[in-house]
Amino acid sequence: MRLFMPALTAIFACGIFAAGYLKARFEVFYFTGALFLIFQAAFFKRKNIFIACLCVSIFALGAAALKNSKFLSKDHISNFAYYKNNLIYTLSGVVKSEPAQTGAQSRFLIEAVSAGYGRVKYNCRGLALVKLNYAHRLSYGDEVVLTGTLYRPHKSTEAFSYRDYLARQGVYCLMNARLVKVKGRRFSLTRVSLFIKDKIGKIISDNLSPEAAGIMLAMVLGEKKGVPAPVNNIMVKTGTVHILVVSGFNVGIVAFISMLFLKVLRITRRPRQALTILLLILYCLMTGSSNPVMRATVMGVFFLTAFLLEREPDIYNALSLAALFILAINPGQLSDIGFQLSFASVIAIVYIYPKLSALFKIEKLKLKMIKFIAQGLLISLSAWLGTAGFIAYYFKIICPVTVLANILVVPLATLITLCGFSLAFAGLVLPGFAPYLGALGECAIALLLRFNAWAACLPGAYFYLGA
Repeated sequence: MRLFMPALTAIFACGIFAAGYLKARFEVFYFTGALFLIFQAAFFKRKNIFIACLCVSIFALGAAALKNSKFLSKDHISNFAYYKNNLIYTLSGVVKSEPAQTGAQSRFLIEAVSAGYGRVKYNCRGLALVKLNYAHRLSYGDEVVLTGTLYRPHKSTEAFSYRDYLARQGVYCLMNARLVKVKGRRFSLTRVSLFIKDKIGKIISDNLSPEAAGIMLAMVLGEKKGVPAPVNNIMVKTGTVHILVVSGFNVGIVAFISMLFLKVLRITRRPRQALTILLLILYCLMTGSSNPVMRATVMGVFFLTAFLLEREPDIYNALSLAALFILAINPGQLSDIGFQLSFASVIAIVYIYPKLSALFKIEKLKLKMIKFIAQGLLISLSAWLGTAGFIAYYFKIICPVTVLANILVVPLATLITLCGFSLAFAGLVLPGFAPYLGALGECAIALLLRFNAWAACLPGAYFYLGA
């Protein structure tokens, strides 16, 4: 039974993958899945037939999920837009993402409620990506009325298709807005979490230099826009750019800090675990609910729930449950690079590291420092082996130095992330300590940048394929 959930998820993913190449309609896969579910009931006592029917039904449901995600209803907002036209639409809806500011331009998602042009107005649904060409203070949950042109994204012939990328996010329509009017605001947990995120971001920005603040904001809150391009490029070459993405590493720190803080407050075990689950969900919303954070949050919730129910959690089941949860909501994520790298790295560490550890007899090392370095090296090697193929295929680069670099980078990243959370807490509760924590974070980031620059200059540190 230990491999039941991983097998279930793998079959579901295979169905999604196959559906991308099969021409059959959604109804075919749906009724096939339903039919074999009936067969399962009929052959419940015949184990082999029952398992075969279960596999076919899960495969068909995975395929149906992808086909269904690409089916757009007649009142979908994209049906009001063509590749380019000059009609001026009025679009009403709710802001469904934190607006991103680039100079005087804002970009955000809106969940459409109605659309119209002239005196004609229709009810509609679906997401649209809005580009607003002037500064306007908008927030998640604002009810707005926009005026501008609607159009569909062009299909790219290049390796990276912006149209396909948007489709994986459920976005099939763009809008160049000229005018915006705020009608009201809706309360939500996401809105509260983004308000807290803004407060934390301001505290970090006020206590660090712009470059260091940009790096810490990326590591703590997932805000990469402040990371200087040269820094990002060097980390790509050393294979350490993953620390600039909020992932399970950060979620683990949040869970640890939450459990420790609640324990200090003498809150009993079960309420402490329940509150930690709530804080993990809040942090997931704060950081944009990206795939790595979603995966780690689902895993964290699964583990804590298992402890609440006094059951023994299993890493393979937790990882599979996270993948199934994400794919059930958005099957298109299977082809997302971030999704693939995220799960490949964790699976590689979980599966490969124990074998390497046993091969090199790490547990028999007596010196703790040597043992710690050896463990870090093998964990880094496991993650690199699991992701090197994906990175080489998508980015045409191989970074052997990443195995060495991550030995020091990961502990430094841990220190920087802890500094970030401590700085945020101090800024809210004990402002007098904030400058000292900011100085510590500044030093750790400076060391991180120097080490990465040194590692990138090593012979054979990285090389591009086809160069």
